[in-house]
Amino acid sequence: MGYFMGNADIFIPDMLSQLNLRFAPAQASGDRALLGGIEEMTEIQKEFGIFKPGRSLEQSVRALNLMYSNNVVKQRWLTLIAALAKHPSNRTGENGNQAIVNAILENFGAASVLPVYFTSHDMEGQKVQESPVLITPKGRPVHYLEVDYLVLSLPMQSKEAAARMRSS
Repeated sequence: MGYFMGNADIFIPDMLSQLNLRFAPAQASGDRALLGGIEEMTEIQKEFGIFKPGRSLEQSVRALNLMYSNNVVKQRWLTLIAALAKHPSNRTGENGNQAIVNAILENFGAASVLPVYFTSHDMEGQKVQESPVLITPKGRPVHYLEVDYLVLSLPMQSKEAAARMRSS
């Protein structure tokens, strides 16, 4: 998936960081001045329904403006996000896009909403159909925080790895 970014692949960590900050753990529960992260996202979801069945992750990312300001980088990032629908997921019967949207919706509906952590994993030269989006309902991906997260991992590979797959 990283190959969609072309020479803008160096911006992938920034894009993931934007998502991770938007869905971050609560900073100070109950203090409106510090409202942000998952607490704010939960309020936004309740009021506007940004995530819903049948709406793609790409559309929700657009609505939240979670993308780079440079138009080329933005369009490549949105192409990468849209392509998650072509990947399977580790959730039965759901493609990568559906799995992410449904996992986020389930999280918002839980009694205790978890922050969400977006990361990536290596496609390891696998074809798209063999490279699932990985959903971990409860994990601790940040070793220096004792916080449980919903972890969403996107399959990616370098543009060089993609070129090798196309040539073989």
